[in-house]
Order: sequence, then structure tokens, then C-alpha cells
Amino acid sequence: MGDAQKPQSRYRYRIKKCNTHSCNGDEVCVAKQDLVMAIDASGSLREAGFNVVKGFAAKLIDNYKGEYFGYEDMRIGVVQFGNGKVEADGTVSNAIPIMELTNKMADVKTAIEGLAYKKGFTNMAQAFTVAEKMFLLGGRKQAQSAVMTITDRKSVV
Repeated sequence: MGDAQKPQSRYRYRIKKCNTHSCNGDEVCVAKQDLVMAIDASGSLREAGFNVVKGFAAKLIDNYKGEYFGYEDMRIGVVQFGNGKVEADGTVSNAIPIMELTNKMADVKTAIEGLAYKKGFTNMAQAFTVAEKMFLLGGRKQAQSAVMTITDRKSVV
């Protein structure tokens, strides 16, 4: 495709910048979003690293609001992976659904703080399968669905 044929229209592709200001550290998220946090507990983290990941995820929950000005906004669910092993039938073990989508952020934080280190291999694909099931069973049509993966692994695109 020559230069004359490359898409150049900012309007056509709705390209725009957002959130270009610096963060202050007191920001909160009030998006109408269903978010599944997929948290790694694999052996590569080691227990100390897992505790850092778990602490980070629990602290992050403080920035989300399940209800804001009387309206339900965020719902968060939790999936734990890193418990991977090959089962007797040759399949990979499922990730663990920890908490279904909810707007009760204190419950989500408590669930994350209670996660145990699993020491398995990184069964991230199984975490996405569990997240998809959470969206199908408890997601809202009018809300954006997203998965946040917290891991020590590099993702390959």
C-alpha cells in the first residue's frame, strides 16, 4: 500500500488523546466497568514475590468505587492462576475463580488478601477462560468488560 493509500484521518479512526495529565496519586475509578483481576501465584514468583503481587492488587482495589453518587459503577471479580499442572488426562488444570463480579470492594480486597501461593506453572490461558465465564454469568451488557492480568511474565504479542 503506497503512502497515498494509508489511513490518515484522525476523525475517521476516532483517534484522540485522553488522560494526558499527570497523576496525583489520589485518583479513583468510577467507570461503568466489569473488571476481572487475574492474579498470578506461579512458582516463578517465589513466595516473597507473590506477597508483593498480592499486596499490590489489594492496594489497587482502594482506587475503585463500586458505587458512586448512588449509582453502581465498578464490579470486580478475582481469578487466581499459577496453580498449573498437567492432569492425568493430559489437560492443564483450571484457574481458580476466587470471587464473582461484585461492587463490594471491601469483600474483593479481603478475598485478594486471603490468596494462597500455589507454586504451579503459569496457566494464564485458563485464567482467561474463567474470566470469560464470569462475564457471561455475571457481566452487565451496558458495562465495559476488561481483564487485568497481574503477573511476572512477559506477554508476547
